[in-house]
Amino acid sequence: MMSVVILRQEFPLGRFHATPWRVNPFDDPYGEWPPSPWRLVRAVTARWYQWVREEGKTPDLEQLKRLQGALCKSTYRFYLPLEARKGNPLRQYQPTEFGWHPAEKRKPGKREYGRSLVQDNYWCVPPEASVWWFIEGNDWNDELKSVLEKCLERITYFGRAETLTRIRPVEQSGEIKANCQLTEQRTAGTVPVLVPCAEATREDIERTTDDPLAAKQTIPPGARWLYAKRPNPPASREHRRVPERRLECHLMQFAIGWNVAPERRAIVRLTARFRGAVIRELLLLKTKDASSSWTKTSRDVRESVADMIGKNADGEPLNGHCHTEFLVWCEDGQPTRLLVWRGSRAFDAEEQEAILLAAKRDVSWAAAGPDSDEWKVRLVPLDQAVPPPPGFDGQPSKVWESVTPYVPPRHYLRSGKVRAGESIAEQICREVRKREIAQDVQVDLLGTPQWVAVHVPPRKATERTFIGDRRGQMVRLRFDKLVVGPIRLGHSSSFGLGLFRPVEEPR
Repeated sequence: MMSVVILRQEFPLGRFHATPWRVNPFDDPYGEWPPSPWRLVRAVTARWYQWVREEGKTPDLEQLKRLQGALCKSTYRFYLPLEARKGNPLRQYQPTEFGWHPAEKRKPGKREYGRSLVQDNYWCVPPEASVWWFIEGNDWNDELKSVLEKCLERITYFGRAETLTRIRPVEQSGEIKANCQLTEQRTAGTVPVLVPCAEATREDIERTTDDPLAAKQTIPPGARWLYAKRPNPPASREHRRVPERRLECHLMQFAIGWNVAPERRAIVRLTARFRGAVIRELLLLKTKDASSSWTKTSRDVRESVADMIGKNADGEPLNGHCHTEFLVWCEDGQPTRLLVWRGSRAFDAEEQEAILLAAKRDVSWAAAGPDSDEWKVRLVPLDQAVPPPPGFDGQPSKVWESVTPYVPPRHYLRSGKVRAGESIAEQICREVRKREIAQDVQVDLLGTPQWVAVHVPPRKATERTFIGDRRGQMVRLRFDKLVVGPIRLGHSSSFGLGLFRPVEEPR
């Protein structure tokens, strides 16, 4: 009586690494897909011996022969996940024999392992998807099904050792139907699949690849080629990744990676361009229109992104510094982290996703011009295990020093002389009181002024420039009481300038 055994196979790591029998990986045009029944028969046989050893039983070779016969005489059909794709081959050098390299006696050399280039072919299979085997034959009974289940429980990998797998028999497949059949005739679009012959013996199945009878054979004894028509995959599309939402997230940090370190004077160029990328991603998430911009969207959308952009639906700046700020943290004068900070309201899930999407693209820090795309940085998200930088951790301090140059919001020089009431110290004192940080502060100037790029709003920018240059000054602030950060002061403080860190009282 015809009986059907249904197996469900999963690949937890999302890959199936395997090369067909006696196929050079560098010349393999197909990759093994679907998994070959010949591989299954050999894997089950190996695990049968493992099961017998674990149980401490005397090997019943007749039982093994019946199990192998049932597998070899059965026909095979598959359900292959439509999302499966052939991956790009991996090439890597593996160590070989140990000896002198080079081997010629007249050439200087050293003793070391040789190297051999190996190509790894694989198929990408979503971990949540499954390969379903439909094995149909006349020899299956309850005893053989029970033995097969014991063997399958012990199969931990399939193909190459890195292909972790879980394969189990199931009673029924529900709505899953076979979408891949094996045929005798090769037609256009089919791929070869190695299957056991009905008359295959135990010696054929257990023969190693270096056995003289199999070493030079394109088909191992006891096996044959059948041909499979793979199901047509659907059109590729990117699955929107829904990032894990951080609750009460007021700060998102990114490590800054570079080939050429960005200059500290170019901080605002970096933050302004990243801010623009975040706004574009946020508008895209809200409107589903890649061509959308702030001026073209509805009033409701403009109002919903006000905290990110810093202006309301009418284009008027928000009061109280409640908008999102894009800052840069420096170590030893070099930018190391980009910080996205908002103290008034935590970032919601959509805002967090927009920030992460924007960070996937490299950001240029060069001045506008033909070479602006040559100097870029890569932003790497830092998880919650990375502590916030000093000043953002809620620890108070009486003394604060510049992380990035402070730029006075008003010009303080006229004909080379300091304007009355507009010195750097006086402007800082006014802003400290206005922001209700403290009533008074002592300001010490550190070093000499330096030119830095500052942010110029589009409504004030000329057609040829978006970023202007102003004098920046490193300073030290001394308060008469403990002050909690973060502290950002001066021109372009929402774009990374005028950022301070707490320090110990200098002696």
